[in-house]
Amino acid sequence: MTTVNLIMRSVSVGFNAYLTSRIGSQGIGLFQLVMTVYSLAVTFSCAGMRLASMRMTAESASERSTDRFMLCAMGCGCTVGAILYTFADIISLKRLGNACTAPMLRLLAFALPFTAMSSVLGGYFTAKGMILPYSCIQLIEQGIKTLAAMLLIRGARTPQSACTAVITAMVASEALSFLLSFALKKSAVKKGAADKSVRLKSFFRIALPDAAGTCVRNILLTVEHLLIPKGFERSGEGSSAALAAYGNIHGMALPLLLYPSAVLSSLSALLIPELARRREACDKSGISLCVERNLKRTLIFAYVCAGVFALGAPAVSNAVYHSDEAVLYIRILSPLVPIMYTDMVTDGMLKGLDQQVHSMNYNMIDSALCVILVATLLPKY
Repeated sequence: MTTVNLIMRSVSVGFNAYLTSRIGSQGIGLFQLVMTVYSLAVTFSCAGMRLASMRMTAESASERSTDRFMLCAMGCGCTVGAILYTFADIISLKRLGNACTAPMLRLLAFALPFTAMSSVLGGYFTAKGMILPYSCIQLIEQGIKTLAAMLLIRGARTPQSACTAVITAMVASEALSFLLSFALKKSAVKKGAADKSVRLKSFFRIALPDAAGTCVRNILLTVEHLLIPKGFERSGEGSSAALAAYGNIHGMALPLLLYPSAVLSSLSALLIPELARRREACDKSGISLCVERNLKRTLIFAYVCAGVFALGAPAVSNAVYHSDEAVLYIRILSPLVPIMYTDMVTDGMLKGLDQQVHSMNYNMIDSALCVILVATLLPKY
């Protein structure tokens, strides 16, 4: 899982560097704004689905129920996709301030049902321990998306057409990934024995609190991201410079800082079913030992990464982007690495211990504070 995550993040960071060289910081800023809206739509489509599928599969080993969960996910994805498609013009003009983003949002709407159903299957495969075949499907998706985007972007003449080319490749790869995942699930069920079905009520008991917290958090995160370019403009920057600064932070610095966390995202995902099983077995000593060990190891890893980024920011930025543009932001944000990494693992452990409501509350407080601070401090400083 970690190997695949590192490969995928390597490809993602490398592709970001390629995009930056083709369309510049301003184009990357525009692409990040569109993806912020898409991320919010994805959240509404499948928030809580992966967690609930993972927990229910780990606790009751259900096979047949996964198909029912997928139908629910498809309904959510189609509904949110229809809303995004219908209101693309309004979102582009009123929220993004750029009419050319509307076709991109409409295109992304078609990916939402596939993304939602894939999230259910991802939870199922993780709980079943089918990491290798599912990881291969993720690699295929990433490879096709990258190659298709690089081929389509060759004919692009403007940042807008380049972004559209990348988004087209994304939609196609999401659809293919779901079809391959669904085929893998069907082949796995044929080999296993039939088991009992789980009621949807149990599924939604886990999914809804996580979905509510994730949706609220992502709404606030979207507001925060939309406030950043506007805050730069209010501080005296022009619109182009504001988009470039936003692109440097969210398209260049943060992807590098989060790159090593591929190790921890795998750990966090696998801790959910592991702690869920121990909780079902009332293994309190096992839970304490697991939590203590993983928090210690996470902190050690995070402090090492933070030191590398703080001291080696110029070398890292030049190696990846062949530019010093992101160096300042890498150094400014590097002290946050231990906090971000530990938060990632802690969030997974809380969800595995059926504490998703508490996790939701903490995440909403975090996001609300971010919005307030961006709105008040960025224009002034």
